[in-house]
Amino acid sequence: MKRLHLAAAIAAIIALLSLDTQQAKAITVFTSRTDWNTAVSGSDTFSEDFESFTSDTEFRTTLVDVGEFTLLQVGDNPVFRNLIEVSPFNYNDNNGTNHASVFTDFGATKVDLTLNTPVFGWGADFFDANSGEGLNLDLVLDIGGVLDTIPVTVNDGFFGFVTNPVEDIRKVTLISRINNLGEGGEGFGLDNVTGAISKGRTIPEPASELGLLAFGALGVGSLLKRKQQYKVRAKV
Repeated sequence: MKRLHLAAAIAAIIALLSLDTQQAKAITVFTSRTDWNTAVSGSDTFSEDFESFTSDTEFRTTLVDVGEFTLLQVGDNPVFRNLIEVSPFNYNDNNGTNHASVFTDFGATKVDLTLNTPVFGWGADFFDANSGEGLNLDLVLDIGGVLDTIPVTVNDGFFGFVTNPVEDIRKVTLISRINNLGEGGEGFGLDNVTGAISKGRTIPEPASELGLLAFGALGVGSLLKRKQQYKVRAKV
């Protein structure tokens, strides 16, 4: 009977660990800037509205330093868009202020937004982001490799994400979601880019929780052993 109780306790702990691991890999997306701000409350954040630019500045072939991040087109692209645009604007997918006018084309053109400091949360205002091929975000880790690819689910408005536990995201790559034949691609406006910096952010580590659960398992085993010893002594 003791072995059955112990086995059940260990199975329960393993189930909890499995659930915790699934939760630990979660990426939460936000379509409300207020909710995103609440989720990253207490962390260092930055915001970029491109208002420091006084003339159109292309990032088609040359890396442009925006301050907290850089922008660079990767791949082929007709000579339009992929620039930081100031008034007068060539396209109407914006909020009437300076912004990044972005173009992606499935399998041919993407845009790298590389952060100076890794973040665990990121977001921006998008304008007309799902009018063509749609838009995905590749979340590239500081150590290399893509953590995940998430679709931008808004056409106009705020879209952002937060990783939990903290993952050091060094680059957000803007890519088309589907391939439209012919004159495809996705053109959109991007503004008010914000990020929550990973440095100094702490949350419970899975290893620590594993240690606590392992300690709990030992406690259960010890308790059952003492209970069995008591029963033996009571028979003497």
